Amino acid sequence: MTAADEQVALVTGASRGIGRAIAEQLSAAGYAVVINHRDSADDAGALARRLERGMVVQADVADPVAVRAMAARVMATYGRLDVLVNNAGATMPGDWRTLAPETWRRCIDVNLTSVFNCIQVFAPMLARTGRGRVVNIGSTYAGMGVGVIAGYAAAKAGVIALTTSFARELAPQVAVNLIAPGNIDTEMTRSVGDEFVQSVIDRTPLRRLGDPADIAALVRFLVSENAAFITGQTIVSDGGHALG
Repeated sequence: MTAADEQVALVTGASRGIGRAIAEQLSAAGYAVVINHRDSADDAGALARRLERGMVVQADVADPVAVRAMAARVMATYGRLDVLVNNAGATMPGDWRTLAPETWRRCIDVNLTSVFNCIQVFAPMLARTGRGRVVNIGSTYAGMGVGVIAGYAAAKAGVIALTTSFARELAPQVAVNLIAPGNIDTEMTRSVGDEFVQSVIDRTPLRRLGDPADIAALVRFLVSENAAFITGQTIVSDGGHALG
């Protein structure tokens, strides 16, 4: 493959957890991977050194100016983008009764506005390939609702709406889909505490947390030619947790 036809994927929030697993899967599939992070330079750099091709770009994707600057770097380096994975996010838990307005706004910006920012900026690059792919990482909590992460749940519900809206808007040149993970074995999940983790496992029919690789494998499928006739869909991967 020459530099002119090398396929390029951008993964936001790629320095750890689900994002890191996605970057690794896409690299294994032959993509040059743009590893985005906000403030995890060491982790992002370590990942880049393990991957065959790619680069690290620091940007707060909640900031449209930063996203445009990131796009300029991608264009200058590769001249194209084939895949956009909107993975960056944070639960930002808190008691809704006392939640500060700035915390609410930041939660919406990180989990929802960032997705809009990236699609708005990168859609023209994706469309030029004729087979662009956007995969948004949502959450099953968008439909379940939990007071302590009300902002996160609301934002992820918004991402579902963005997914269906842009699936219509960007077709036929770009397919847009969403993966809704359940509780995945990441630092973020483990930080809540062992009691919470065990309670989740007990309520999950498959009796385990998901692995980041479970989600990464779905991303790899959705960006492949095997998923060429899929757009506007939400795919749940939660071990049956949402069944109740």
